[in-house]
Amino acid sequence: MRRFLAPFLSLLFAGLAIAGVLRTESSDAAAPEPAAQVSRMVSGIIGYARWPQTPESYRFCVAGKPVYLSGNAGELAAALDVPLTLQSVGGGDAGALSGCDVLYLAGLSAAQRAALLAAAIGRPVLTLVENDPLCADPAMFCLSVKAGEVGLLVNVDAISRSAVRVNPKVLQLVRRRQEAQ
Repeated sequence: MRRFLAPFLSLLFAGLAIAGVLRTESSDAAAPEPAAQVSRMVSGIIGYARWPQTPESYRFCVAGKPVYLSGNAGELAAALDVPLTLQSVGGGDAGALSGCDVLYLAGLSAAQRAALLAAAIGRPVLTLVENDPLCADPAMFCLSVKAGEVGLLVNVDAISRSAVRVNPKVLQLVRRRQEAQ
């Protein structure tokens, strides 16, 4: 079991934290830049999410101006078995969500975030918000970057209202890891 658990936890540490805050410790020599950490986390989250119908190509929509997410679709798609296309969505354009599998929000006003997240409820859209350390918005996942450390919070209520499902075994494993810390 330990043989199986070690690689799984290592993958989980690098790309996913769902049941609370998981912080990657930074050191001068080994720590990647926050943008690289965010890209790996987002790729990991997508990898553990399941849509009602698996998309042939993930449509990754970005609303606002991300600080930490790279604009390179290749970086995000590296860990996925399915191609990824990036598209920009206007801050108030909730109708554009019909073409999105993933919605990444950054640098928007509270009203713009609320409109887009409300439009995503019940749809098969994975929602992530950049720089929301309290996860106050109803997004499924909230990223927070502080002093070079990337944290990730989960909103279980938002996950339960979405048509996108997250592997429950992963949720349990992350919860146990957080309790051990």
